[in-house]
Amino acid sequence: MLSYRRWSVLALAFCFMLTGFALGSTQTPADAQTTPNTNPNVNITFPPPVYVVRGEVEVRGTVNLPNLSNYFLEFRPLGDDFLPLSEDEPFVPASPAQTGVKIDDILLTWDTTILEDGLYEIRLRANVSRQAPVDAVVGPIRVENDIPDFLVELLQPTPTSTITPSSSVIVIGGTPTPGGVIITRPTLAASPSPTGDPVVTANTDANVRSGDTTLYPVIGTLLAGNQARLIGISASGSGWYYVELSNGRRGFMAPSVVTVAGNVANLQRIQPPPPPATATPTPRPTSGDAVPNGIALVPVEPRCNEPFSVQVNITNAGSAPFSSGGTISIRNMATSNGATTNSATGTFPPLSPGQNFVVVIPFSVTQFNGQENQIIATADVNNEIVEENEGNNVFVHNYRLRRAGCP
Repeated sequence: MLSYRRWSVLALAFCFMLTGFALGSTQTPADAQTTPNTNPNVNITFPPPVYVVRGEVEVRGTVNLPNLSNYFLEFRPLGDDFLPLSEDEPFVPASPAQTGVKIDDILLTWDTTILEDGLYEIRLRANVSRQAPVDAVVGPIRVENDIPDFLVELLQPTPTSTITPSSSVIVIGGTPTPGGVIITRPTLAASPSPTGDPVVTANTDANVRSGDTTLYPVIGTLLAGNQARLIGISASGSGWYYVELSNGRRGFMAPSVVTVAGNVANLQRIQPPPPPATATPTPRPTSGDAVPNGIALVPVEPRCNEPFSVQVNITNAGSAPFSSGGTISIRNMATSNGATTNSATGTFPPLSPGQNFVVVIPFSVTQFNGQENQIIATADVNNEIVEENEGNNVFVHNYRLRRAGCP
């Protein structure tokens, strides 16, 4: 059989010719394609522009920025001229927010089965602490889960009894010769069954606020391990989620303090209320900003069921000293199945603005679920410090675990 990637490129070429990209068009495909993103630290390498996709697509690329808070994928439809349907056409979330650095790797999976077939562009947005988000946009991309009948008929030669499938070249419109390939309409996979309403689970005791920054007042709390219904995502592009607590109270939560489950493709974009008035601000106690911004392992590649140390660098990135020391928690997650295989805590002293402290935590992993693992560090898990920014308390470190004596 002809590989799906070769079939996709061929199908796209015919679709483009038959929808007016050739004669009579005032804009060529090259003119309308998205300008490639030149930032090597935030980019999408697959799918490329002018590409046909279907089903669940693994989006590859790089997100590698200092002080990275999270990243997520968005999409919006395009017209036949490769341009958005309107000047203010919004991007729609296609995935929950992700954390952790990725370098030329799978960033996330885009489920196209819930979309209408047509032209789209996708945007990778990386949110950075105290900076404007960094975007990478790719388009046009054609979503084509339902392959048009006329295109299948155009590519379908009449098979003969002497034809046997192989990798020989097909001549479009010609008669298959011995050793040619019979093109058949691919069987589309059934749409996945709904996974239920999306929910968030708190990674630690977390605040729910009336708006999508820490400037807004706290209206509730979601305790570690508890869930809330996920209703939407902030229309401001901050990445904060809009949730409903069990008591019916609704508000925003930072993506760094929750884990998302369920189908998030149809999340509403919720416009936050105006920021609190600043003419007569109420003094808000601050004691700096505890940020975990580096992890080192000793040894670099630990061995399963053997002790090693996790060294977490904590920085006071705020404008005032800590009023007290704090607690940092670490947990080990196997990336193959998301299982948490161990956890531990450590403490750090009060720090002045700009001061660093390395927390050394003895650790071990006694269950081998694959070489690829992550250490996830969360600062101030007990909310001992009133921070200026509570949305940057998580740092993720990827590493390889040696099997050693583990089965």
